[in-house]
Amino acid sequence: MRNPDGRTIVPGGARLVLVILGVSLSGCSAEGTQPAAAPSSSPASSHTTVMIEQHAHSISAGVDCTSSAAQTTATPAESGDLTTHITAHDDSASVSLAVSDETPPSVDAFAITLKVGSIQYQMPYQPTQSATQVQVTKEGKTYTVTGSGQAVTPGQSDARQMTFGIHVTCP
Repeated sequence: MRNPDGRTIVPGGARLVLVILGVSLSGCSAEGTQPAAAPSSSPASSHTTVMIEQHAHSISAGVDCTSSAAQTTATPAESGDLTTHITAHDDSASVSLAVSDETPPSVDAFAITLKVGSIQYQMPYQPTQSATQVQVTKEGKTYTVTGSGQAVTPGQSDARQMTFGIHVTCP
C-alpha cells in the first residue's frame, strides 16, 4: 500500500514483525557464525627445567603436549592405551618425551640436548631399556622424569651413561 506522496505504508502489525525479524537477524549475522577464537598453533608458555650431569637450564619457550593412541608398532614401541608426546626447546636445550598413560606412567622414549658454555650434551631419541632406568611421576599436568641415558659430548667418540632430570608442566 502507498500513501499519496509515493512512499510505501506498512501496517502497524507488519512493522512490529519487521522490527522483531530485524532484531532476530542481527543475532544471526556473519560475525556470530565464526568461532570466538582460532586455536593457536604455537606452543603455550609453560615451565620446563632440564638437567644433565648436574648442569641445569630452564627452557624459556613454550611446551607442546599432544596425546594420541599408543602405537605398539612405533620405534620405540609405545605402551599403555594413550601416549603423551611432550616437547620443549629453546636456544640452549631441548626435550622430547613419549609418556604412557599406565599407572604409574612410564617413559617409552626420550631425547635431551643441553648446551653448557661450549659443551653440548646430546642424548639422542632412545627407548627406555629397563623399568628402573627412567622414573616418572605425574601430578596433574606436571611430569618429573629422572634417570640415565646414553649421551655424547663434543670431542668424545663413544656415548656414555649420563644422569638427567626433567620437570615439565603441560599447558
